Amino acid sequence: MKFKVLVSEDSDSKIAVIKSELLKLGAEEDGIIVAKSGVDTRRALKEHSGSLNLMLLDLALPNRTGDLPVPETGMELLKQILDDGEYVAPDNIVGTTADFEILSAFESGFNKYTTQILLISPGEQEWKFSLSKLVKRIERAIAQPKDHKVDVCFVTALRYPELESIKELPIAWSPEQSLGNGVLFQEGTMVVGDKTLAFICAHSTQMGTVAASFMTAALIDRFCPRLLIMTGICGGLPGTRLGDLIISNRSWDWQSGKWLHSGLFEAAPDHKEATPELVGLAQTMEKFVYDFWISQVSRPSEPSSLRVGPMLSGSAVVEDKSKHATFLHQHRKAIAVDMECYGVYFAAQMCASPRPKVLCIKAVSDLADRNKKDKFQKYCSDISAVAALEVVKMYYR
Repeated sequence: MKFKVLVSEDSDSKIAVIKSELLKLGAEEDGIIVAKSGVDTRRALKEHSGSLNLMLLDLALPNRTGDLPVPETGMELLKQILDDGEYVAPDNIVGTTADFEILSAFESGFNKYTTQILLISPGEQEWKFSLSKLVKRIERAIAQPKDHKVDVCFVTALRYPELESIKELPIAWSPEQSLGNGVLFQEGTMVVGDKTLAFICAHSTQMGTVAASFMTAALIDRFCPRLLIMTGICGGLPGTRLGDLIISNRSWDWQSGKWLHSGLFEAAPDHKEATPELVGLAQTMEKFVYDFWISQVSRPSEPSSLRVGPMLSGSAVVEDKSKHATFLHQHRKAIAVDMECYGVYFAAQMCASPRPKVLCIKAVSDLADRNKKDKFQKYCSDISAVAALEVVKMYYR
């Protein structure tokens, strides 16, 4: 059974030993990718993005060909993969070393990111046994791949009014259940065309990108939804009005970066994208947005508009208008700010296959300034929920 392995190792003798063992275990020659430096490893992670079943990473690796091998290179790679999300993580990452001293000095650091470290040295046989067990698990996973268990998963940050608006959709919802980790969810069904679709809805345990990412990852792992759509409220940036429907085509953490010695903040945004297919469907809803505004008794004074563009996320509520310049400096086309969108997109992009198609649809309930009121939160939650269902209908028709 074919599987793909990235061997990040600079020692030719160690590469030969590892390749020999992998071939004995059923790997094919063209399924073993060798990278002899940090630079080569990054290149391989990009080239084989999303298709690597296993990564064997030497604890001490040179950053470039000709450099001395150092543990810092491996640690930086792990952080870029698992903390920063710069690369799609291989399904399994295992450390390797032939040096007892390096193992003793850096084992604890590597174990924060990897499940195990193989000691590959002359006379050692235990690593071969561990590798064989790992390969068997990989083969079982390939032979029995996960499939989508539900058609649509709706997520929100707030129980009220955001989740309540989802529960008011014409979907037959079951009583609330628990995932066992603090996340509560409900199952539902609805006929769309000639299909009976299976739905899940849930809200985050608290506001913020971390909680949203945790909830999203837990739901994806349990239900493998085909579509994942976040709805709710957000803050509008210059050019938007109260009640506008925001289709977020990308998002990032606007607070990610580095504070310089000078006191200035140097942003380092990591953009995560919505699924283009869902963005394309959503941006056809101009008439729907206007018709919804007309039909409501409690509504903003000016008609709601459909707006497509970047939505920034951060861990704090924004009510300082001076922050708008910071947002627009990071992306001049930014149209909204919230606390969850990036976390949802991050979790959806970094999960194992099958990945859901993902979209965040929110409506502007305030203009990200000090004049925050709850007057239109229900209206905004309702229009985003109904719009999300319209996207679902268009997708499945």
